[in-house]
Amino acid sequence: MSARRFRFKRGKCIKNKLLASENEGWGKVIVKEQAISAIHHFKRLSALLRLHPFEMETEGGRANERHRRAFLTALASGLSRVISISTGLISVPMTLRYLGTERYGLWMTISAIIAFLAFSDLGINNSLLNGIAKAYGRNDRVLARQYVSSAFFLLTAVALVLGAIFLVAYPWISWASIFRVHSTQAMSESGPAIAVFTGCFLLNIPVGIVTRVQSGYQDGFIANLWIALGSVLSLLLLLLVIHYHGSLALLVLAMAGSPILVLVLNGFVLFGIQRPWLIPSKRYVERGVSKDLMHLGGLFFILQLAGAIAFSSDNLVLARIIGPEAVTSYSVPCRLFSLISMVTMLIIAPLWPAYGEALERQDHRWIRKTLYQTLMISASVSVIMSTALVIWGPRIIHLWVGPGVTPSMLLLVGLGIWGVLLSVSSTLAVFLNGISVVRIQVIIASLGACTNIVLSVYLTHRVGIPGVVYGSILSQGFIVLLPYYCYMNRYINKRLPGIANKTSDGS
Repeated sequence: MSARRFRFKRGKCIKNKLLASENEGWGKVIVKEQAISAIHHFKRLSALLRLHPFEMETEGGRANERHRRAFLTALASGLSRVISISTGLISVPMTLRYLGTERYGLWMTISAIIAFLAFSDLGINNSLLNGIAKAYGRNDRVLARQYVSSAFFLLTAVALVLGAIFLVAYPWISWASIFRVHSTQAMSESGPAIAVFTGCFLLNIPVGIVTRVQSGYQDGFIANLWIALGSVLSLLLLLLVIHYHGSLALLVLAMAGSPILVLVLNGFVLFGIQRPWLIPSKRYVERGVSKDLMHLGGLFFILQLAGAIAFSSDNLVLARIIGPEAVTSYSVPCRLFSLISMVTMLIIAPLWPAYGEALERQDHRWIRKTLYQTLMISASVSVIMSTALVIWGPRIIHLWVGPGVTPSMLLLVGLGIWGVLLSVSSTLAVFLNGISVVRIQVIIASLGACTNIVLSVYLTHRVGIPGVVYGSILSQGFIVLLPYYCYMNRYINKRLPGIANKTSDGS
């Protein structure tokens, strides 16, 4: 080897070593910066974990207070979800073994139908949440009590009217034919079961203002602790009904009635101890407030109905096209993948009233920054969780409910994609709901719901059970999420700084 060539190779080797050393140094710097950033975020979260509120006189103090309340609500909601999931993990295999495939499918189908009744408050509860957030942003106690009183008596009237309609229609409907059940026991239990479930949800319509008031004041952590208590009580009563071999109607009463009982107790504490000046009274029913509740509530009602069609129609489509057994094969993995949206909602749900309160105080910078951060977080979390559940989903389901339910990989992948789309679109919806921009959501969601049904029916005939979720994916991605994102971007960039004086007219 020539001396010149030797010097060239030796120089190249030294250069590579220097580059490697430099890269190693940069790597250490990056790791150090990431560690410092993680420590900084941990300290910031630790500072929010306190019961004493921040001062509300400055924009920075209000931002910290919103984050504190959102953080506490997320923690309490996480605890409530863990308890709810734990009771579900225990109750699903128990009820599946106790009821059998057909009766369990009947239960899941009834749950899908009652989801529509859960939204039959005409959207007034969501309108109340926005009204309380507005009153809180203005520090107006009189306006808050007018919203609470007007909403309570409106919802009581709604529940009475719907209850009367159900009582008249109940004897004339062949529930066994609707649910396509064939065994004698399932046919005899279908009517009483749906009657009990409907009664619980109708009672929940006026009583539900309790959690909406707490959420409007960004006290969602209190509401979630009560919800956790309701989940525990539901499980205990469920075990009692199974031990004494109770009917499906009693099982439904145990699961759906326990949260109602706890909600009533929560209401006594809220209006009797914590905020007695909010207790509903006919004296504070105000015509203008009632009109505002009905107007914005009507938009929320249509939006909720479209969401119920999009999210709850899958079980009905499967029951009618394939049968109740298909509902069981779909609902079990679907419940597993619902963990994705459940986790992301822990983060974004507490921000709904915070957006409304911040808008009243004209804290626009906080709104923009928080929205973009939560979009990135919800997208990242949902992608990671979806990938994990697609890979390990079959094994988890086998350990959970046994070999009776074996979902296909096509179904698992579809549920994973659906989880990501739902998480991102929910983040956008929470923002739009919080600032009372509902009308555009109604138009988009209604188109998406109609498209969802058509695609789900068509694809179910073509590919079977996975068809319902792929119909939801296509409609949610192209008809709902894409227009939501485009509208949000235009709204944030052009309209937010100029809407400080705009009223909540739902536009």
